Amino acid sequence: MDQVTFADVLQKSFIAMSMGGTDRITTLNIIINISMSFFIGMFIYFIYKTTFQGVLYQRSFNISLVLASAVTCMIIMTISGNLILSLGMVGALSIVRFRTPVKDSMDLIFLFWAISTGIACGVGYYNIAIVGSIMIAIFLLILTRTREGISDTFLLVIQLSDPSKEESILNEIRQQTERLSIKSKTVSELGTEITLEAKTKKDQTSFMDKLQADDGVTRATLVAYDQGLSSV
Repeated sequence: MDQVTFADVLQKSFIAMSMGGTDRITTLNIIINISMSFFIGMFIYFIYKTTFQGVLYQRSFNISLVLASAVTCMIIMTISGNLILSLGMVGALSIVRFRTPVKDSMDLIFLFWAISTGIACGVGYYNIAIVGSIMIAIFLLILTRTREGISDTFLLVIQLSDPSKEESILNEIRQQTERLSIKSKTVSELGTEITLEAKTKKDQTSFMDKLQADDGVTRATLVAYDQGLSSV
């Protein structure tokens, strides 16, 4: 049996390119593959919108997931079966620099999901793209719906008109939270401002009403941080 060398592979790739080896992908195949990647991308679109738990929902990013699946499918069809073209495409893509930061790790997972479905549809593995997407969607729905017993961490900013009541107010907050720690304290002629990290059970923020009723508290603000953005 003759041993196949790397030079033989290159030679066959050149011959396939010169003879139009990419013609094996018909127009019908292109339409079917890109259409499948689009429909699965739309499925990812709705799953992302349903399971989104951040502060600021970006529809443009969600649309880019659909397009990333279709574009990846087109790239895979272009380089499939041709080693020379594959190496050229890798070289061309290596000069591209993506400057858009992905702050949420879940956004990165969705981006990889969209690219993976594009790869699967590009080579015609529809069963992997469909079954895999359904299973990932089920996992996401389970993980995003089971939040019972999870503690939420907030930043609590309180302004005191009477500094002498500081200790009693902090003790009252400690009794209604799981954990409380002082992050900063500012003292001025107008009063005292304290920033606290408060850990509470999910949606248990009733202690804010008691702070409002306290004469020593001028203002109380509860801030929830998520991926560098805040919602008050």
